[in-house]
Amino acid sequence: MTAMRTAEPAAAFDGVVLAGGRSSRMGTDKAALPWRGRPLLQHMRGLLEQAGAQRVLACGPDPDAQSLPDLQPGLGPLGGLLTLTQTQADGRYLVVPVDMPLLTTGLLRRLAGALADAEEISCAMFAGHVLPLCLRLDETTRAAIGELAGQAPRMRSLHALHARLRSMELAVADDERRCLANCNTPEEWEEVQP
Repeated sequence: MTAMRTAEPAAAFDGVVLAGGRSSRMGTDKAALPWRGRPLLQHMRGLLEQAGAQRVLACGPDPDAQSLPDLQPGLGPLGGLLTLTQTQADGRYLVVPVDMPLLTTGLLRRLAGALADAEEISCAMFAGHVLPLCLRLDETTRAAIGELAGQAPRMRSLHALHARLRSMELAVADDERRCLANCNTPEEWEEVQP
């Protein structure tokens, strides 16, 4: 289902930054890259706070007290979500990758708001993008993430998770697409510099 949403989030949610990857294509830790005077991880945490997250967690080796090291390393983004299912209470979680510095609070609020009115939906994301996402953590999503984590590597993707859950895709305007750019390589990082 694809929808255009503009609503502000109506219910409480927590933020999660996925920062547990090896950054092998970048050649250096993406979370520590400088973005506008501070490490990229801090920038992404700040975006989630500005979007209205009650608290912000980082999945990965962040020295901060709000860090959740992957309990099962090597699973990619699904590993961060698996750790979330094993350590956190039910609720809504707005999940962003550490390597998407052009995200805006407006886009994040729209994404968080998508689940507020749709109890039957487990996951919301932007059309054509597996991240960021807003996840309703409950028994259904815990089971889906746990099952996928046990699959062969080629089967345990966020695409597969979206297919298993009742998901909603939010339309993305042409002028918003650049805000959803991932930076996995030095060349991609160079392209998003101000």
